[in-house]
Amino acid sequence: MPRLFIFRHGTAVPGMDLDSERTLTPSGEHEARCAGAWLAQTLSSGARLVVSPYLRAQQTAQALATPFEVETWAELTPAGDPNAIADLLLEETRDVILVSHLPLVGRLASLLVDGRAMDQPWSPAEGWLLSGDLFAPGCMTVEQIWYPALQNRYGEASNH
Repeated sequence: MPRLFIFRHGTAVPGMDLDSERTLTPSGEHEARCAGAWLAQTLSSGARLVVSPYLRAQQTAQALATPFEVETWAELTPAGDPNAIADLLLEETRDVILVSHLPLVGRLASLLVDGRAMDQPWSPAEGWLLSGDLFAPGCMTVEQIWYPALQNRYGEASNH
């Protein structure tokens, strides 16, 4: 059964003239590395890593899963269409790691789990693990959610 890991990029510098060129802050880099440590414990080999073309998402992807080749999908921007992304994922038979932005990550997750795209709040570097027989609207379930706040300052999982 294929799994989908959906991540929002880590904390980025405040708005710039070119939103696509915003970079991660040092805190955002740390969040992404911590998310990568969680991902490494959960991920099977042979996964596909697909990422937004925006710089902060590319940086997050590199920190998340360095052994994977990054595939850039132009559709994974903040204004991306969750239905179009679901269509692109429909035939996938292996695990997929997806790194993008709000509001797309929340809309895609709600579409795949609840069958309709709704805005969902997500923390920077937050990740959801969805599973199901098919990457299609309403066909997936949430297995786990990872939040950066669950890590202590050393990047280790908190027991709280």
